[in-house]
Amino acid sequence: MTRTLCLLWLLSSTVFGQENWKRPFPAHKIAGNLFYVGTEDLACFLITTPEGHILVNTGLADSTPLIRAGIEKLGYKVGDIKILLTMQAHFDHVAAMAEIQRLSGAKVYATEPDAPAMEDGGKSDPVFNAPSQLYAPIRVDRRLKDGDVVKLGGSVLRVHLTPGHTKGSAGYSMTVNEGAKKLNVLIVNLGTAVMPLVNNQNYPEIAKDFAKSFELQKKLAPDIWVAAHASQYSMQEKLKAGSFVDPAGYKVAIERYEKMFREKLAAESSKH
Repeated sequence: MTRTLCLLWLLSSTVFGQENWKRPFPAHKIAGNLFYVGTEDLACFLITTPEGHILVNTGLADSTPLIRAGIEKLGYKVGDIKILLTMQAHFDHVAAMAEIQRLSGAKVYATEPDAPAMEDGGKSDPVFNAPSQLYAPIRVDRRLKDGDVVKLGGSVLRVHLTPGHTKGSAGYSMTVNEGAKKLNVLIVNLGTAVMPLVNNQNYPEIAKDFAKSFELQKKLAPDIWVAAHASQYSMQEKLKAGSFVDPAGYKVAIERYEKMFREKLAAESSKH
C-alpha cells in the first residue's frame, strides 16, 4: 500500500502535478525572517536579512514573475537577493535560477555533486533530461559540501548533504527568532527515489546514499520543517492553522519516506 502511494505521488509530481506547480499561491511568513514565495506546490523560500536576502529554489522556467510578485508583496525586492540556493538540481526547482541570478546579481551556491547538471542546463541529469526539462545553464559561484555554513546578515544556514533523490540533494538548518522564541528550522529534502535503487549504472551507490541520508535526517530535531514541495509538508493546512511548528510531524515524515525507500529497495532486490 505504501509503495503504491509512493508511485502515485511520483506520477502526480511529474505529470498531473505540473498544474499546481504553475498555479500562484499567496506569499506568506513561515516564522521569523523565513517566508514562502513559491507556487502552489513548488516551494521557494526567502530568508530576509538587513544585508540582503537568500532565496532557496526558483521553480520552473516561467516561475520568475510569480516569485517576483510574491517577494514584492512581502515588501522586498528581487534586486536585494544576494545568495541563491537549491535543494536539488531538477528542473522543477532550478529552471528559473539563471534568470533570477541575472536580475538580482546574486551568487549561486550549489552542492558539488549537483553543480555540473546546473551548469549544463540539466543535460547531464540522468532522469529529467527531455527537451522540455532542460533550462538555461546556471553559473555556480560556490560549491558546497556537507557541514558548510552559509552566512548573510546575521542568518546562518548549515548545509546537510542528503544524497539519493539526486547525488547532491541537500537541506539547510537555521535558527529564526519568532517574538521571544528561538525556533530551529530545517529546509529538508525528503528522500523520494525517482531512479532505480538496484543496478543503477548512473548512480551505483544510490541505495547506500539514501540509507545514510535517512540516518542523518533522523538525528535532526527541528521545531519547524519545510520541504521542496509544499504538499510534502502540508503547507496549506499549516498556513490555515496559523502555525508551522510541527516537530512530531517531522519524525513521522522521515519514517514514512524511509519506509517507502525500504519497500522499493526490497521490491527491486527481489527481481535481481
